[in-house]
Amino acid sequence: MRKHVYGPINSRRLGKSLGVDLIVPKVCPLDCIYCEARATTDLTMERREYVNINEVIEEIDQVLSLIPMPDYITFSGAGEPTLNSGIGRVITHLKKFHPRSKVCLLTNGLLLHDQTLQQELAQLDMIIPSLDASNEDEYLKINRPVPGETLDKLVDGITDFHRNYPAVYMALEMFIAPGINDSDASLERFEKLVGKISPDAIQLNTLDRPGVIAELKPADASTMEKFAAALNKIVPVTFISKSR
Repeated sequence: MRKHVYGPINSRRLGKSLGVDLIVPKVCPLDCIYCEARATTDLTMERREYVNINEVIEEIDQVLSLIPMPDYITFSGAGEPTLNSGIGRVITHLKKFHPRSKVCLLTNGLLLHDQTLQQELAQLDMIIPSLDASNEDEYLKINRPVPGETLDKLVDGITDFHRNYPAVYMALEMFIAPGINDSDASLERFEKLVGKISPDAIQLNTLDRPGVIAELKPADASTMEKFAAALNKIVPVTFISKSR
């Protein structure tokens, strides 16, 4: 029975993707209103080995021995993958023993300011950090971070990682929440933040499946197109939600 590996699934952005979950539900430094994994029960920035890394590596090897090689092996799942202090060991193992698959990390980006973590992630092929807010008020409403975390710190961490490890392809995921971060003023602020981070691409998203907040709705197609048109002048933009 699998405990830490799921799929492979047909991903809209990664092709055949085998998922790896390094966290127990629901450990994260954010409690995002749109999260499909439901509400965070352990709001924390503490890095430790939440699940046994040796077990994870053994399960990955076993699964990969039985299936065609996926396009990507992707860290995702029930919480924030970078909270697991053993993520670097798994990446190193994958690059050594399963080099035909690329390795991707889906992350909220809060821990990317950590230089030790940055070194652990240096062998990634792709990183997809999230940027859902254009100012502090939106950050508190949408992402609901652990106390003490700020949007400025998040942006600085993402920017610093991309500057230090430019070989890791960075696609910045942006979630549009109607009535919170979809105004013209928000878009202008997002343009400045994207210019600062200078990612390789943007993946524009909105609600596809129910999140934590029942009243949250997807952004309409015209809003998504407006954001895409403006941001595409800075870096290439793709849509990853069906709501457009």
